[in-house]
Amino acid sequence: MGSKKVYTVNSGGKLPHKVSENSTVSTDSSSTYHNSHGISWLMAAVFIVGDMMGAGMISLPLALGRSGLIAGCVLILLASIFSGYTGIQLGENWEMMQIRWPKYRTHCRRPYPEMAYRALGNWARQVVAVCLVVSQFLIACVLLLISAENFTNLLNTFFHLHLDFCVFIVAIALVLWPFSLLQSPMDFWQLAVISAVSSTIAAGLIVFGASWDMTSCVPYRQMPSLEAKQFTLAYGTIVFAFGGHGAFPTIQHDMAMPHQFNKSVISSYILITLVYLAVSITGLIAYGDSMIDTVIPSIQLTWVAQTINILITAHILPTIIIVLSPLSQQVEEWIKIPNQFGCRRVLVRTFILFLVMFTALSVLKLGLFLDLVGATTITLMTMLLPSIFWLFMQASAKKREDGLKAGTIQQNSPDVETATLADVWYYTPKLLLAFNCISLTFGLLGGLTSAFSAIEALIISEQVAPCYVNWFRDGFKSTREGGSLHCCGAFKNISVYGDQCAA
Repeated sequence: MGSKKVYTVNSGGKLPHKVSENSTVSTDSSSTYHNSHGISWLMAAVFIVGDMMGAGMISLPLALGRSGLIAGCVLILLASIFSGYTGIQLGENWEMMQIRWPKYRTHCRRPYPEMAYRALGNWARQVVAVCLVVSQFLIACVLLLISAENFTNLLNTFFHLHLDFCVFIVAIALVLWPFSLLQSPMDFWQLAVISAVSSTIAAGLIVFGASWDMTSCVPYRQMPSLEAKQFTLAYGTIVFAFGGHGAFPTIQHDMAMPHQFNKSVISSYILITLVYLAVSITGLIAYGDSMIDTVIPSIQLTWVAQTINILITAHILPTIIIVLSPLSQQVEEWIKIPNQFGCRRVLVRTFILFLVMFTALSVLKLGLFLDLVGATTITLMTMLLPSIFWLFMQASAKKREDGLKAGTIQQNSPDVETATLADVWYYTPKLLLAFNCISLTFGLLGGLTSAFSAIEALIISEQVAPCYVNWFRDGFKSTREGGSLHCCGAFKNISVYGDQCAA
């Protein structure tokens, strides 16, 4: 093995000298650098857990029911393996970029589009930027819907207020509006720890609550019927739960030793997968087909259900702001708004938040909407693009090495080599290429079939009138009340403690 080259970055991640965009360094895979003020690989793992384990987790028991217990567990494991693998690939991509192009060792505002640019060219950077904006927009809509449902259940439980679910969508958007105008959210490691701990506690409470209810609910439980369409929808929910790759390069960039990012991915994925399986299996066994949208309202112990509601909501609300921030900054860059507070920023960010609210008010089928987001943008960013970028960047690096050895490329020439499909085939070990093809096939086929089923259900078979249509037709009266309890059993009429079942 050759000696390891270490590039040290001083305080704040700033290089001690200016580096140009096309500066060249060794492409030796053992080359690395150290950020003396970065976070450890263990703290990076905590960031990943806090980023991923939250909103999607509470819908996993329904996804397991749609796909069947055994097949659903296999689907969760496959999603974990393939998305974990693409997470490691993202880490290798970013490390390679920091070695080949030293400018990426300093602050990079949009690491994912830059990765697309280095892998495939400028056109890919623009396409990925659009995909990220769409993905963040749809995720914000899903999180707003989940928050509204949670607040509806909380007020119904503690104050017996049966308010229109739609009102909470508007109310939460208004509360979040001033925070959305901030330039960017501040990242504190304490928030990452709180987020990861709250999600883990919520998962433990779901397992506890479902296990507690088994004695009363299991004798009357009916398992969901298995259908091909429902199985494809389960894919979207599961992939949504494993989505979060858009933040991976940013997390890795803040590490003291970015080349250890694979440790962060592996350790966090082991915890996340175990938690997801525990939540899914206990939830399905306890409640069967009586669950609606999420598992939380099915939990019979009120204090457990509402504690989970509070923990998940506390996890989600800041996430909405974090998701909206890069979305808004990208839009502001496209329309050339100065990076300072002013009327134009207020107008743009207010309009973006209004569109998120309007979309949430228009698409009230939370479960199906979550499936659609998971099947489309999350699948693209999580299951497909990381592998494509990795294949092309690895091939282009080896292509440049061959050119340097052959003398067709000068040592001091800019590193601008790109790879073709033929180069990918030539330079990638065939077993590794085969595994990547399997991973890409899993993501592509699953995403397409799940997206088709979700769109069909949203438009045709399970259409729901938007909130504003009901307001215009019936006035501002309750059109969708939030019940604190979805009773279990085949007829959804079994309540362990005699509580009133939600309609």
